[in-house]
Amino acid sequence: MRGDLAGLILGLLAAWLPYHRWRRLPHWIPVERAAFVSGLLTVLGGAAIGIPGFLEHAGANVSFLNQTIVTEAQRNAQVNYNRGLVMGFSGLSIFTFLFVTPKGLLTLYLLGSGSVRAGGAWFGDPVGDPILTGIDYLVAGRRARRRDDRARRERETLEGPEIPDRLVTAAAAGLPGCDVVVVSSRRKHGWENGVVVLTADAAYRIGQPEERTIAGRLRTLYPLIEHKDFEAIRKSVYYDWPIRSR
Repeated sequence: MRGDLAGLILGLLAAWLPYHRWRRLPHWIPVERAAFVSGLLTVLGGAAIGIPGFLEHAGANVSFLNQTIVTEAQRNAQVNYNRGLVMGFSGLSIFTFLFVTPKGLLTLYLLGSGSVRAGGAWFGDPVGDPILTGIDYLVAGRRARRRDDRARRERETLEGPEIPDRLVTAAAAGLPGCDVVVVSSRRKHGWENGVVVLTADAAYRIGQPEERTIAGRLRTLYPLIEHKDFEAIRKSVYYDWPIRSR
């Protein structure tokens, strides 16, 4: 019983995390079942902070209004004009509270986060806290870009300087069943198995690409099979044969 209560409390807290992080949590933390309650409690927390905070803020504005009217009356100024001006400012108390004061900003955040999370959980599409999710997305994206850049640099080191493509026969490449093989010093974007390569004189379908180390350098081999059947072309790329091969 005590373990279930601890799991529920941890689930209420873990529901703030980005949704894709939930699957990494231990199975005994019922984060998905606790998501709706967590969002609802967050809304109630926002109301508990916001209601007294707003009353205090509005009271201060009313006191400022009364003091201003009394001061202007003592100075025999245009009381009616200033009264309308200050009363209008007092009527904006809800907006100044929510968007200017620290308590108002916290209230707005808790109400928004709780409503989004409770609504998502209720309709079967749970989400974590929007701000934490956004921060996680930025951090994870930056980390993924650094990882991709590191992998690209390591691969370019293995590939060496970029050089023109070479065309070799299937026998020379050891790839039977194709008509010609393109040996490239870089992987070609969009060149995947089944894609049709359009050239000036014919069309070829790409077989399964293969990577090999040739003369100490990493190379990508693209076997091409002449496209003679009537199968529909769903995806194609244009390729200009190397000049020396012509």
